[in-house]
Amino acid sequence: MKLLSFFRALYASEGNINDLLKLCAQFLNAERVSLWTVKEEILFCEHMYIKSTDEFMGGLLLRREKCLELLHTLEKEGVFLAQRLQGQMLKDCMGEYLSFVDTKALAIVPLLQEAKLDGFIMCESQHERSWDAQDIGILLCASTHIRNLYEKQSISFMVNMYRTLSLVNQTLIKAKSREEIFGEICRIAVEAAGFRMAWIGLLDDAGNIKPVSWYGHVENYLESISINIYSEKLNKGPSARAVLEKKVQVNNDTETEPSVLEWRTQMLKRGYLSSCAYPIRLKDEVIGTLNLYSDRKGAFTHEVVKLVEEIGEGLSFALEHIDLLKSMEMMYMATEQSFEWVMITDKSGNIMYVNPAVERISGYTKEELLGKNPRIFKSGLHSREFYKNLWDTILSGESFRAVFINRRKDKSLFYLDAIISPLRDETGNITAFVSTGRDITQVRQMEESLYRLVNYDALTDLPTRVYFLRQLEETIKEKSHSNIAVLLMDMHNLGGINAVYGYEFGDKVLRAFAQNLKILPAFCARYGDDEFVLFKEMKSAEDIYELLKSVFNACNLSIEGESYKLGIHIGVSFYPTDGQRAQELVRNAEIALKKAKVSVPGSYEFYNPEEGKKVFQWVKMEQELRLALERGEFLIYFQPVYRTSDLKVVGAEELLRWNSRSLGLVQAKDFVPVLEKTGLILDVSDYVFKKCIQFIKEYHIKVPISINLSPAQLRQKDLAEKLCHVVKASGISPELLNVEITEEMLIEDLEGASRKISELKTCGFLITLDDFGVRYSSLSYLANLPVDYIKIDMSFIKLIDQDEKTLKVVLAIINMAKSLKIKTVAEGVERKSQLEILKDLGCDYVQGFYLSKPLPVEEFISILSIS
Repeated sequence: MKLLSFFRALYASEGNINDLLKLCAQFLNAERVSLWTVKEEILFCEHMYIKSTDEFMGGLLLRREKCLELLHTLEKEGVFLAQRLQGQMLKDCMGEYLSFVDTKALAIVPLLQEAKLDGFIMCESQHERSWDAQDIGILLCASTHIRNLYEKQSISFMVNMYRTLSLVNQTLIKAKSREEIFGEICRIAVEAAGFRMAWIGLLDDAGNIKPVSWYGHVENYLESISINIYSEKLNKGPSARAVLEKKVQVNNDTETEPSVLEWRTQMLKRGYLSSCAYPIRLKDEVIGTLNLYSDRKGAFTHEVVKLVEEIGEGLSFALEHIDLLKSMEMMYMATEQSFEWVMITDKSGNIMYVNPAVERISGYTKEELLGKNPRIFKSGLHSREFYKNLWDTILSGESFRAVFINRRKDKSLFYLDAIISPLRDETGNITAFVSTGRDITQVRQMEESLYRLVNYDALTDLPTRVYFLRQLEETIKEKSHSNIAVLLMDMHNLGGINAVYGYEFGDKVLRAFAQNLKILPAFCARYGDDEFVLFKEMKSAEDIYELLKSVFNACNLSIEGESYKLGIHIGVSFYPTDGQRAQELVRNAEIALKKAKVSVPGSYEFYNPEEGKKVFQWVKMEQELRLALERGEFLIYFQPVYRTSDLKVVGAEELLRWNSRSLGLVQAKDFVPVLEKTGLILDVSDYVFKKCIQFIKEYHIKVPISINLSPAQLRQKDLAEKLCHVVKASGISPELLNVEITEEMLIEDLEGASRKISELKTCGFLITLDDFGVRYSSLSYLANLPVDYIKIDMSFIKLIDQDEKTLKVVLAIINMAKSLKIKTVAEGVERKSQLEILKDLGCDYVQGFYLSKPLPVEEFISILSIS
């Protein structure tokens, strides 16, 4: 029997696709047998065996839009046979290809994935011929074998992915240094994930990505290349783009990808046919890239990129928390390769053929099955409607796919993911059915294990954060009229415990606390490294205090026979008053927890909407500030500075205002702290500096304008160099700019600040020490600074006409400044009496609302011209 001989030859071969196509050509006496994949716009020939030359080739393509009728026929009929090449359908689809070959007859069977056509096998004969059931059976079995090969590859990839992620996570948990993390990530990427080469590069100040760790087939590649994010020539590749765009970049074909042109020759020389780069982040800043290379085109599929992203995210997380990482076990189970099932029955359902896999899976011998009906496997767990749908489908000529719950000979159950397809004769009549499938019994069992692995923390055996949120969301839906309390707990000083006693003891503390939480009548979970969370339905107001008492009692641990008292803080939120969704409730509990952590361990706080409102306002303001520069919402006002003796305008201080599109006019005291916290202050400060220079030039201002430096600016190493460059480029005199530095900023780093002040003075800027007298005023440091002015803080000026001691302090400051030949400026003058006293004390300059409020530039110019 030809079909049986084919099966034997197939399972005696290596089982790869080329061997399979060659076997089909031999058994079907065909000149060419090819495997095609159906893509969005084309049909692509992946493999073709040519019998006359005993060679393999590939790379042919057909336009999909011209083959729609053929594809529809394959999907509907399950096979396409042509004894001779006739008809418009073949001419439209394959006319150009067939004109170059001597094909007289062909047979095509589909490759189906979940009832969807994603490819086909085509058999070509040099002679006009008919195709019998065994011929079709061979092609259908070949189709099934190819599908199973793909499934094996998919399972193999999943196994590889879980193994890689497991190794990466173990490395990130145990590594003690950045170098160790980098080295192990590269090694795992090559040895476990199968990449040809991996390297990690860090970004230097000049924008170069410098390799710091590598593994695999490097072959001096890293010595031969240069990557710079600022260079138009060297910033087109995946590595530079990953830094600039802050997301993963993929090159799936080195030979054709334009972005790797600069490095193509070196890459191809070393077999790097595709590559990928992931941006490494540290505190929200990209500091370098993880770079992976494969020896296969198209290697970076969606699944592979997802794996790369998970590795990259874990790497970034570990870099941020390397001192806080503690032991945690992450295990991933791999699915076993499925066993192929092939069975052929006649039209009545009598078994004509089974392969060894059927015997192995079912426990029956071939002799016990031949001539019998497949109902021998019937478990009784499928309904009549199930079998009616099966027969209605296959007798109509369609394929039927389902998971069959069957019984083995020993009465145990097995699950078979199978597809049953009809076979037709030359006249189109159904003559037999082919059932192909795989035993997924172990996969079903593994799904249960994987479910636990995904949803439960390996160290504490508590539900994970994702599982907790899902469970809370479901509980809210089921009990929408209930009151539910959410408690977020933070373990106090777990990092210190790990540092003093070691991670092993820290893990024991986590497990012991988790064990105590399991006893509570609540749904508990591990939410983070040192955070736990629970929720419980509240029947009365007193229940929450009983629950809090139980949680604090759970902090009494017993570890290896010794008692240990764990300190925790707790934040509490309630459904429905504090939120309608799980994420919202936990977020609000976190806000309450932050407040509780200000107090001693053992403290708890209930969520206060006002605290949440503050957080929301901060976030909203941060979002708006990121757009403010682009929208041109920042306004610069000028408050005139007057000479005390004759009240002539001799300068002005710039004051920043923000006219927000959504928030309205916002005071500097409200938005500047947000600018400083987010780092946006540097961009805004640059804008203010350049805008002031623009006004000086545009309005021909001849008096110095005072500009306030931010702490972030003062921490810049090249501050003086940058400001000098801007001023020189503008062409104005640096003496028209008065740089103001607060006394607090000076004391923060006296040596560094003094050096930068000297550099600014060398550039020609005037220097003012702002808020003088509030903090650590000292004659010793003041005498050594090249300061032109000191600005007496308004807190003194406010009381100068009311308090004798304050007056004496101001007089002492003025006299000290005069002794050092430094001019004094009094800010915050709001009353005539203050002005008169300052004039009598000999203060050089004054500013304040009594003289003038801050003004737009046009109004300031008007006052300046009058003065």
